[in-house]
Amino acid sequence: MQERHCNKNCCTQQPSQNSTQQNCPHHSGKAYAFYYQLETLTAAANDSIDFPLTAAESSGDFLSDGNQIQILNPGVYHVRYMVHIPAETILTTTFALQVNRQNVAGTERSVTQTSTAASTSAIAETILTVCAPVNIRVTSTEAVSITGAEDEVLASLFIEQLA
Repeated sequence: MQERHCNKNCCTQQPSQNSTQQNCPHHSGKAYAFYYQLETLTAAANDSIDFPLTAAESSGDFLSDGNQIQILNPGVYHVRYMVHIPAETILTTTFALQVNRQNVAGTERSVTQTSTAASTSAIAETILTVCAPVNIRVTSTEAVSITGAEDEVLASLFIEQLA
């Protein structure tokens, strides 16, 4: 098992030879990340949704530029995305999770919403086996421009390493 070094002051900075930091409250031994977008969501057709905000991320396991996220370490991951479409938003598109710019089977979610529709969400999840670093992103087949209320989460991406 790869040893991780926590950057939190409450954890051992330099573990002993046989220590793995499994008792550290900031490390479960598995990678995790949660990214999101507030208030305004825009994307060009066939482009990715931005996730500029990070709620949580295990250190050294991911790289993110706000547009796409790279999973750095091999493993089995649970990945879930959500796109919220507020009431009265006009939208017709298909969202999908992509790995290295290829749609992941079973993650496409089509949305058709009119100006009189109630709010809805497009949600998909999958299990990915990662053998080498991969780029993941959520895309829209059509241009998207969604405005929500102040501090309203319009999109989120959750990644959790299972094994």
